[in-house]
Amino acid sequence: MKLLTAIAMLGVLAGGGAMAADYSVGIVNLGTATLGGGTALNLYATKKTGIDLVQTYILPQNDFTGSLSSPLTLAMNPAHTFVYVVYTGLSQPNIVGLKITPTGLVYEWQDEIQTGDAGLQGTTLTAGHNYVIENTYPFGLWEHVVSQAGVELINDYENGGGSGVYLTAGRVDSTRTFYYSCRSTSSSPPATSVAVFRVESGVDVYTSLASPAASSTDPAYVQSVCN
Repeated sequence: MKLLTAIAMLGVLAGGGAMAADYSVGIVNLGTATLGGGTALNLYATKKTGIDLVQTYILPQNDFTGSLSSPLTLAMNPAHTFVYVVYTGLSQPNIVGLKITPTGLVYEWQDEIQTGDAGLQGTTLTAGHNYVIENTYPFGLWEHVVSQAGVELINDYENGGGSGVYLTAGRVDSTRTFYYSCRSTSSSPPATSVAVFRVESGVDVYTSLASPAASSTDPAYVQSVCN
C-alpha cells in the first residue's frame, strides 16, 4: 500500500511539473479592426519545452455596427491568472474580466465603462493583485478602478481644469484600502496635489461627489505617491 501511494504521489508530482507554465495574453491583428482594436485574443503558455498557443478567444458579442467587439488593450494581474480586456466598437467600451486557466480563457464578467468614448485610444490599464485601473490621461480626464470580481470601486473625474484641477493619475495601495487621486494645476504632470479616498467593499466612490479622507500639497508627499 505504501508503495502504491508513493507511485501515485510521484505521478502527481510529475504531472504537476509537466503542467507548470507561465501564461500570457496577446491581441491578434491589433490595429486592424474597429477603432484600432484587434480580432481576437491569443492565450500562450510558456513552458520548459517551448511556447504553446493554448487558445484563440473571440468574445461572442457584437457592437452597434453588427461587427464583433474588438479587443483594444489589456492587462494581466501580477500572478498571470486573470486578464482584463477593454473592448471597443461598442456605444460605450466594455471592460471584460477573463480567468486564465491551463485549457483556455474563461469569461467571468463585463462592465460598461462610463469614462470615455467608444474608442478609448491612448487609454492604459494597470492591474494590481485584485483590481485594475483604467487611466485615460492625457486623452481623457478619468480614472476608473474595477475589482477582480467585476465591481466598480472608484470613478474619478475632473472636468478638464474647469475647477482649476487636472486629473493626471490614480493609484490604489497594495491592500486596496486607499485610492490616491493625483492632480495638477496645469494640464501636464507632475501632480501638484493628491486627494486620498477610502476604498470600501461594495461601495462605488465617485470622487466628484465624495469628500476625501485626506489631501496634501506637500511636494515630497505628492511625489511619493504620484510620480
